[in-house]
Amino acid sequence: MTQKELDGHKVGDAISDSTRVEILQHLLKCYPKSLTMNKIEKALSKHVSPTTISFHLRKLREAGFVITNGHKKGFRALRPTINITVSDNGVRVEEEE
Repeated sequence: MTQKELDGHKVGDAISDSTRVEILQHLLKCYPKSLTMNKIEKALSKHVSPTTISFHLRKLREAGFVITNGHKKGFRALRPTINITVSDNGVRVEEEE
């Protein structure tokens, strides 16, 4: 397991929205496979436009949770499991290799 320190504001912002959390959960379930925008849209429990999904994926990328292989090839989680610890020392993210 590796540890890295991320921007706490970006991490907090990324996981503060239920749709982003749901997208991240679907990507974690499919790890290491990528999901296209279309597959992400179909997997969500409520209708979300492709533009909104793209916005949420950008927030997840900025936080360091997701990478893209291009819109045609899809998006994937960086690791199969992500553990977030918040303490007086900051925000730490532990990732399984």
